[in-house]
Amino acid sequence: MVIEDNPDLLGEIVETMPRRFEELITDAIAVESGPDAAPWVAQTMIRASIGLKHQAASREFYLDRLKVAVDLLVR
Repeated sequence: MVIEDNPDLLGEIVETMPRRFEELITDAIAVESGPDAAPWVAQTMIRASIGLKHQAASREFYLDRLKVAVDLLVR
């Protein structure tokens, strides 16, 4: 992977973008789950997504499995 092998090509966005994404997900989850649970749910969801991405042979497989993970996390 070009970006993984050369993260300096994109500058600081490589670090700021994941943090901002986590903030957005956490804020969205907090609306339903409350501010105490939201960071843990968001971090778990992001890590599940990363793991599934590495296992997925297709976008459809990834989305199907991510939907299961999200359903479990927001119960």
